[in-house]
Amino acid sequence: MVAALELARLGIPVTIIEKEASLGGLAASFCCKASEACNKCFACVVDKRIREVTERNDIFILTQTELKELTGVPGAYRATVNNAGKIFSLNVSALVVAVGIDPFDAAIKGEYGYGVLKNVVTARDLEEMLRLRGGVLRPSDGSLPLKIAFFQCVGSRDQAAGNLYCSQACCAYALRLIRAIRHKYPEINMAFLYMDIQPAGVDFSAFLSDCRQDVNIRFVRSIPSKVYHVPKTDSLRVRLADPDQGEVREEIFDMVVLSVGMVLKRGARSLAEQLEIGFDEDGFLAEPRIARGVFVTGACTGPKDIDCSITQAKSSAVQVYQFLLGRS
Repeated sequence: MVAALELARLGIPVTIIEKEASLGGLAASFCCKASEACNKCFACVVDKRIREVTERNDIFILTQTELKELTGVPGAYRATVNNAGKIFSLNVSALVVAVGIDPFDAAIKGEYGYGVLKNVVTARDLEEMLRLRGGVLRPSDGSLPLKIAFFQCVGSRDQAAGNLYCSQACCAYALRLIRAIRHKYPEINMAFLYMDIQPAGVDFSAFLSDCRQDVNIRFVRSIPSKVYHVPKTDSLRVRLADPDQGEVREEIFDMVVLSVGMVLKRGARSLAEQLEIGFDEDGFLAEPRIARGVFVTGACTGPKDIDCSITQAKSSAVQVYQFLLGRS
């Protein structure tokens, strides 16, 4: 979407082929995570870019549309698409693939009880709760959880899950959620359980320092091994290695939030194979040769936050523009 906007600004007519019913992908569902100040989650930037794209008459948008076939040669491709059962072709000079990512399926980590224990949710579930309900409620009884644990690296840096890579954005994402919740509910106590904290952006160090100064946010360098149900209260008993005491202990929480990692979007692999796009060692899309006129951008090339995705999309737009100039 950002690449399309940048190319249109350079005078290149653009067609967006969007599989879903609306633009923006996963990022379009994010809510603002401001606390006493803007925490630079960039959710508002996504909304702004969607408005800008839809208001331009030099960007043609096809939603609920899929690419079926790409024929021709670089600079003179013919793209056959399926739009709600209607098959037609477009003449295109280049193609930018920005298929995005999916959140890791937390149910794969059975030891955490997602999908079984009602008060175990993902960070995406929590965000949806904030966006649609305007607050944080325990799914089991609708009460306010006064003690919440955030588990980091769920589905990332995890050999058992088959994902050895870091998902880059999860630490900052979770901490922004924590700050937003703490601002709205000062009485809630948070525990941030992590392996390492991945920096994200030039202002992240100051943001992290502010989080550490909040006495109601505990930073615990430990990855929990198991979550148990406490039937009487629907609370959750978390087993973890205590880094200070050097022993395994258990702690009770009202809610557990799983910060799930990123995986390549479902269906993207078949599209990539169709377009002869390779994969990197982590299973994300590899950069094709520029001479082909097929470009990839965004988190489908590897985990990144909204800000980094925007930066990469702008760079990709420049590459496309240079490719087109070289063929004119």
